[in-house]
Amino acid sequence: MSLLIKHSSKSSHFISRRTISNASIQKNRAHHSRDLLLKPVAADMIGTPDPISNLRPVKYYVLPNETKEEKEWRESCERVDEFNHKFWYENNSMFIKAKADYEEELKMNGKEVTAEAMSMFYKDFLNKAYDRQMEYNRNWWKMNLSQLYPGFKAAIRSMKKQKNIELDKGTGFWEKSFES
Repeated sequence: MSLLIKHSSKSSHFISRRTISNASIQKNRAHHSRDLLLKPVAADMIGTPDPISNLRPVKYYVLPNETKEEKEWRESCERVDEFNHKFWYENNSMFIKAKADYEEELKMNGKEVTAEAMSMFYKDFLNKAYDRQMEYNRNWWKMNLSQLYPGFKAAIRSMKKQKNIELDKGTGFWEKSFES
């Protein structure tokens, strides 16, 4: 395995080409998966997990006669999905790079990459990421709570629309029950 040398002001770091190559492949797969979701769909479609964020992208169906409330709800869902994808993509990218750097550092110092050594890395990574994770959680909860009202409006509008369709067709409960 060949190594690339990357110099920083503090110390030298080694990154394997294999790590860079795998990251490139994963990034290309992620873009291909997202490109497929740009096309119109006939129902909500859930894609395969993104190789870096590990989240399944969703392509939401746009109703031909979508109401303002339904559009607001769908766009709200899309914003939350994009927020989640962006955060986890960045977080997992940082994790993958930090893990590769840590493993290389262990090997350079003549140490083995053991479960115990990696547990130290995981704890350190989580401690350093704590504030970022908490900020993500706060924003995620705010976004989800802000979705309640648009979701409620869309559900009510949908029920009204369904009731109007039933009345127009004469397929409501009372029409069906007493026609015999």
